[in-house]
Amino acid sequence: MAFLAKSFQVTLLFAFLSSFSVRAEQTISIERAVQTALKRDALINVFKYRSDAYKEQSVAADTLPDPKIKLGMMNVPVDTFAFNQEPMTQVQLGIQQMFPRGNSLEIKSQRALSMSVAEDAKTENQRRKITRDVRETWLELYYWLNAESVIKKHRSLFTELVSVTQQQYAAGRQKQQDVIRSELELGMLDDREMKIQTRIETTQAKLIKYLGNGFSNIKISSELPTYHIQKDDTSWLESHPMLRMEQAMVAVNEKNVDLAKQSYKPSWSLDLTYGKREKSKSGVERADFASAMVMFDLPLFTGDRQDKKVAASKSRLNGALNSREERKRNLTEMWQTGLAKEKRLLQRIKQYDDLLLPKSDENAKSALYAYQSGRSDFTALMRAQITELETQLRALRLNVEHKKTQALLLYLAGENS
Repeated sequence: MAFLAKSFQVTLLFAFLSSFSVRAEQTISIERAVQTALKRDALINVFKYRSDAYKEQSVAADTLPDPKIKLGMMNVPVDTFAFNQEPMTQVQLGIQQMFPRGNSLEIKSQRALSMSVAEDAKTENQRRKITRDVRETWLELYYWLNAESVIKKHRSLFTELVSVTQQQYAAGRQKQQDVIRSELELGMLDDREMKIQTRIETTQAKLIKYLGNGFSNIKISSELPTYHIQKDDTSWLESHPMLRMEQAMVAVNEKNVDLAKQSYKPSWSLDLTYGKREKSKSGVERADFASAMVMFDLPLFTGDRQDKKVAASKSRLNGALNSREERKRNLTEMWQTGLAKEKRLLQRIKQYDDLLLPKSDENAKSALYAYQSGRSDFTALMRAQITELETQLRALRLNVEHKKTQALLLYLAGENS
């Protein structure tokens, strides 16, 4: 039985490790990468907790301060410390309640709610930033992996050319310079492949930062995503989380101005006290005392205190208004720049698909045929092969940059655009 139990445990462990390995090497799409990153992002939770804290704080801020209990003795004779010796000696029990200035409690509560709105906007903006950054990183990894495939494809051809030129040189039908040139181009291609490997590894490390160590061997899907953006709709601007955050900070500073104005109003304090007196030494009853007192501030000299507080809060409000306007301009500029870039990228992609890619392929084949038939030299052949390689890499980069630009536009307009 012990042997069977141990075998069962080993089987379970093997199954667990196998499932982990499958997960680590599985193909991940761009949107799955985004959802995984959103679930484990710490800053999203930070902003959520801050928002919840401000909501709770708004309730506490709109509540009167706790009353104070006063318990003591008055007019106790120090010669005998007897409570019934003097008629004014008494034991006092009192309660004090403070009432803040004007509507300061309500204003503080509304200010806390505005801070909560600002944190909610930060939460949404962080979600959009993570979505944009993960998409851009995924797309960058897509480029380098496909660039590696393009390099490997051409490397096999360059290796074959080196072998052919070496054989022809040995037979006396090729110049030594052609052999050296072919070996040089192959070496440069090898160096380029090593550089691409470095970029693949660094980009994978960046993507793993978002996804977690469970995705140590990342394989990405071979298809680029498709995005649909309403380019003529600019209503997204006012609802963008960064602009909503700036608007919330404007509201916070407006409440600060209102709060500073409350300093012209007095704060009130109510004191109710009951004094208990003992019977006299002769046994005569003495009446107990009750006291009521109202205390309040008298803001007479406001020039160096209240006026300055209001002026300072108004200056901060003007700063918040200008910050909102600057943010609005920056978002608008990012949108217009993104639209212009996306338009030109589409035009260039079409030119590569319709003209440059087919022509570079045709040129490479023609140069190879001309070289094989002895109607062209080796330099023209290498130039044609390198041109085809660079054209394919540029076309790949244009497609990736186009999707990155769309990711930026979606960050601005939102996913429902």
